[in-house]
Amino acid sequence: MSFTIGKTKDEQPVELSIKSMQRHFACFGSSGSGKTVASKVLVEEFGRNKIPVIAFDPQGDIASLAANAGYDSLVEHGIDRELYDSFTDHTEVLIWTPGSSKGLPLCINPLQFECLEKLSTEDQLRFLSATAKNIAGLLGYDLDTDDGKSVDSVLTEIFSYCIRSNIHLEKFENLISILKDMPDDVHDTVELICTPKLIKDLQRKVSLLTTGSRRLIFETGTPANIDTLLGLDSDKGKTRISVIYLNTLSTQEEKEFFVSSITQLMYQWMLLHPLKGGQEGLQCLYYLDEIAPYIPPVKKPACKESLMLLFKQARKYGIGCLIATQNPGDIDYKAIAQFSTTNLGQLTQKQDLKKVQPRLESSIKEDSDRVMSKLPGLESGHFMLISPDYDNKVQEITTRWLLTQHITLSEENLDDYIDPDLRAEFQKISMQKPDVSSGPPIIKEKQEIPTDTDPQKPVHSETDSTKEKPSTGKEEILVVKHSLYERDLEKLVKPHLEGTLMKSETFSDSAFEYLPLIMVKLVFIEKKGIFKKKEIEIGENLYLHHKSYDLIYVQSKKFEFSAVVDIDPHKIKDLDDVCTLEAHDKSEIHFDFRATGGTKIDHKKIKHLMERKFNVRVEHTEMVLFPVWICTIKNKKSSKTRQISLDAIFGNQIDYK
Repeated sequence: MSFTIGKTKDEQPVELSIKSMQRHFACFGSSGSGKTVASKVLVEEFGRNKIPVIAFDPQGDIASLAANAGYDSLVEHGIDRELYDSFTDHTEVLIWTPGSSKGLPLCINPLQFECLEKLSTEDQLRFLSATAKNIAGLLGYDLDTDDGKSVDSVLTEIFSYCIRSNIHLEKFENLISILKDMPDDVHDTVELICTPKLIKDLQRKVSLLTTGSRRLIFETGTPANIDTLLGLDSDKGKTRISVIYLNTLSTQEEKEFFVSSITQLMYQWMLLHPLKGGQEGLQCLYYLDEIAPYIPPVKKPACKESLMLLFKQARKYGIGCLIATQNPGDIDYKAIAQFSTTNLGQLTQKQDLKKVQPRLESSIKEDSDRVMSKLPGLESGHFMLISPDYDNKVQEITTRWLLTQHITLSEENLDDYIDPDLRAEFQKISMQKPDVSSGPPIIKEKQEIPTDTDPQKPVHSETDSTKEKPSTGKEEILVVKHSLYERDLEKLVKPHLEGTLMKSETFSDSAFEYLPLIMVKLVFIEKKGIFKKKEIEIGENLYLHHKSYDLIYVQSKKFEFSAVVDIDPHKIKDLDDVCTLEAHDKSEIHFDFRATGGTKIDHKKIKHLMERKFNVRVEHTEMVLFPVWICTIKNKKSSKTRQISLDAIFGNQIDYK
């Protein structure tokens, strides 16, 4: 097995061994140097050699590995058919989109610590500490400041307490509960390292993770799992290349959080899947494009520690790492030291040349000056390769042509490269709750932590054998699944702005809220036959406004309310026809039920109302929450504001007040 990445000046193939790739590969070159193409060639080689890949794509360049080029277009570039087929026939490229359904939605819950029991005490603590840093960074704390270090310590202490006490946090609402009412032994420690004011601030910031678009990162899509990302749980027989598309995340903190979370899972996975008998080999490739923001020389983003640890330890577990950047001067030198193979393209900046010079001098002492002088003038696609496979010399190489298209994929055109069958398959998985019991769990007795009780006290469930089902202590509510996110609103609001060519208004702000509806389960009685003697019962759901009891229905992709609708109930187009309803724990939903008097419904009144309107029999009533975006529009001159409400399904204006 070898990795053919290009050719030398005298047309000889440049092949890298498993050993070289196991010791990591770094590709440096300024914009336009061809470093991304060179890195993608290496990913293709891993796929051809049946080694799976996890790749982080910050700009949309790596996702185009899913866009196969037609073979006819490659013949003139010296690509033979066997090489082409070995990639296209035996690999699958999946584009994962955190917090978005543009590709394959991917989510991650940092508070699930399953399988930690398999790790050593040291590795457990390292994992919990990394999780604390990760969450602190996501909340906006600078980990180099006193506040950042204090929050890191507080979260680590809480996580350690939960592990010791067999408490399964599971969600941020439960973390908030503990922050509000800390157990004595946690409180005593926290009191020494953190002020009450900072704890209050931490509570507030954690609460923000449970609302708005940010919660999509934790809840929407397939739960992140290394076996899934590597395709090890697939029976298709194809080698999986998982591209994690970071552009669907709104902020740098969110990107750092996701990189760090996946890296932690990768580190945990490799500890549990060591190479056997000290053998050499490659289990997968871990690739980060444009890595500079994630491992800077001075700053400490949340992901830096996890990445540095992975780079240091991965080789003995058969995890090859690939990094690429146009700014090697912006990378911590200790990270570069972990990469034994370096592919240098055109570099023109002094700080970048200065950063790679020690690497050259240690590898090729006599020839380093010549190589340094050539770097600024290298053409696109031309590189100076330094590898253990070529001791004491530099190979001047040209990368081979890609087997896939080298294009940049935007969010809008990702769907064209997603297999519909795969989307449906992972949609099924995402609708299921993650299995926290796989492998020996760290939580031996799972405890629910209500937000309004003492987190130290377990919730007692009903165990009376006379009961069919024990009580879970949970109260569920039906919620209409929304399909429009905050990032979609600016485009949707535009038609509602005053002005024609020059708009006098601008989209200012948005808020997410739920409109309570009443679902009425009923049976519609229809008479059939010539003499209308035969009665047929048809089950149907209708939905009413929780205050006015007006019926909600759909007309031309617009939700309307009306007291009377002159259509048979089973012919009314309503929520069941256009929406998906999901059952959620009430405590998970950000909605003040007190404003509606709770979830109790006047069943008798609704029964009388519906039977007066239609020939039906009312069977059941319950509350349903319907998602709405409240958009604030501001006048550019006067700064006066007004609000419009858009449904979170179609994005059309909805009048429900």
